[in-house]
Amino acid sequence: MSYHIYENWQAGPPKAIIHCSSCQYCNNGLGRNNGDYDRSHAEWHGPYEDLDAAQEAQRRMRVVECRECQFCMRGAN
Repeated sequence: MSYHIYENWQAGPPKAIIHCSSCQYCNNGLGRNNGDYDRSHAEWHGPYEDLDAAQEAQRRMRVVECRECQFCMRGAN
């Protein structure tokens, strides 16, 4: 399974959220709108080959909030 990180610095505090690539919100790093999103305030990163790699990348991001998607990552750890 691969993972992507959604980084957003406009909606609330800057955040980075890990998703399974198959998550409906991730859509293999394209998001819900198949890649049609405003890149001036958000970015998808990845894919990462495993959760450890995604978590390491997330730790290096300059964000206030780091978490995992509450829908696709429930119980992943």
